[in-house]
Amino acid sequence: MPGARTVREVLAALRGVTTTPRINRQGNTVINLDIILMKNDPSRLFFMVANFGPQDVVMAPLALPFGNQGVRIPANGGALTVQFDEDGEVVAYEWHAIAAGGATTVFTLEAVIEPRETVMPAHPSVV
Repeated sequence: MPGARTVREVLAALRGVTTTPRINRQGNTVINLDIILMKNDPSRLFFMVANFGPQDVVMAPLALPFGNQGVRIPANGGALTVQFDEDGEVVAYEWHAIAAGGATTVFTLEAVIEPRETVMPAHPSVV
């Protein structure tokens, strides 16, 4: 990208919006009961959920994951990634999660569009 000096500027040029990361907004523990791991967010462009705990996790958009109705994230390092340009608007949906046995620890990383009022103008030395 001509004139871009940071990854942030390249991403803004590619996507046409400024984004910011969000980490573990709804917590990082999944139990053996249905929980909402990520609330509906129309500004979400991407998310990644990594399962670092000892139990498999199953996730599904909009509803309780059960049986074969969801995506399994294997224990001890499995991950799920969802991105708007590959998976469509499902990335913005509310996502439910349940652990196969007991509690397990997950890490969530989201990229969301910044609200216009929080976007900072470019530093004068960059222009």
